[in-house]
Amino acid sequence: MDVSIESPGPILRKLTIGVPASELENAIEKRVLDLMKTVKLPGFRPGKVPKQVVESRFLGQILREAAEELIDASYRNALQDKSLVPAGFPSIETKKLARGQDLEYVATFEVFPELENPNIRDCEIDKPICLIEEADINRTVDTLLKQHTEWVPTDDQSELGDRMLIDYVGTIDGQKFDRGEAEDHPLILGESGLLPEFEEGLKNQSARIEKTISARFPTDYGVTALAGKVAEFAIKIKEVAKPRLPQLNEDFINKFGLEEATEKAFRTQIGKNLEREAETRIDTILKEAVFNALLNAYEFEVPKTLVEDEINRGIEAFQSHLQQHGLPADESPQREDYRVEAHRRVRLALLIREAVSSRGIEADSSVVRSRVEKFAQNYNDPKQVIDWHYSDANRLNKFESMVLEELLVDALLLEAKVIEKNVTFQNLMTPSTENVSDETRNIDQSGEGK
Repeated sequence: MDVSIESPGPILRKLTIGVPASELENAIEKRVLDLMKTVKLPGFRPGKVPKQVVESRFLGQILREAAEELIDASYRNALQDKSLVPAGFPSIETKKLARGQDLEYVATFEVFPELENPNIRDCEIDKPICLIEEADINRTVDTLLKQHTEWVPTDDQSELGDRMLIDYVGTIDGQKFDRGEAEDHPLILGESGLLPEFEEGLKNQSARIEKTISARFPTDYGVTALAGKVAEFAIKIKEVAKPRLPQLNEDFINKFGLEEATEKAFRTQIGKNLEREAETRIDTILKEAVFNALLNAYEFEVPKTLVEDEINRGIEAFQSHLQQHGLPADESPQREDYRVEAHRRVRLALLIREAVSSRGIEADSSVVRSRVEKFAQNYNDPKQVIDWHYSDANRLNKFESMVLEELLVDALLLEAKVIEKNVTFQNLMTPSTENVSDETRNIDQSGEGK
């Protein structure tokens, strides 16, 4: 077998491969003999069709199949001989294919870029340092109290902070529009996120009132058909309710399933949860900073085949998301909308792979197991979830990758210049500082729920 190699680009390779005519003839002969055993032709008994008849009737098909078999085998052998690892499937161009002659073809493919020990030694990484203060605990207590607000119906007029229950029907030029109506729609006056004129029209109103409110959609509204247009909303106010916050007492604290139903124990538990939440957030920030530094430190050409594969995965994930939410599939997804992020993901994956390999980092099986077990606790039958993941190596792969990334981040941080910066809990958690996160809400799982 003759093999010559060309490098038209940094990661593009061309193999010109010649297979001797004798090997092609052997492959043809084998297929002819196999076909003679099974082919059925008029005038001949099964398995008794003469060789020359089979060759004359099926030579084109036999030649193509023999060539495909030889190309597959010779291509794999050539890759091994030349120590090449393709990043995707090759493009095959047959140059010469005829019985009695050498088979010649060109395989064009991309290889992985050469990345030698990716590192961020010359980079500065900011590491947030966050101490939980009494003010943070106070805000969380206030939020939890607010989450357990009791709403008391009233005949008084509505004020900011009241909860209202309304029906509404919106029209533009007398015509209803998509998602422009609702029944029993709850809202907190001043916190609804509805059109400003709509919400303004609900102030100082009582239950059982019906009225019409005009409101203009913003010119940059997400639904183009509604942007900048004035809508008329026919509204029926079904209920106005005043908030009644619970007292921070033993009865309230008992809802959270703590062993000791005292305010001190309650605040201590909240402080611990906020500390864990801050640690998780800091880990996420550091991971993002390290990977961004890695991306910025290296420029290289990315295999197009890998980018296209990543775009396909992005489209499939989005279509699955639509399906899960009962929305129609996107019939004509725009691949270019996914390209920038797909390119970034592939670049980062290549850097991570090489950085992990060059440092000899391996995922400890016990650590992987603990990640799977922690994930499984979110389900009714954790053991079934664990067994399901361990029954397929591909399912387990995401947890192994997670552990490898954590170990790599730790290793890269040891190499970089880390600058510690004090930050408040609120600033650390931006943009979601006003919400109590999952970690904090976990103390509610034994009581009335989240």
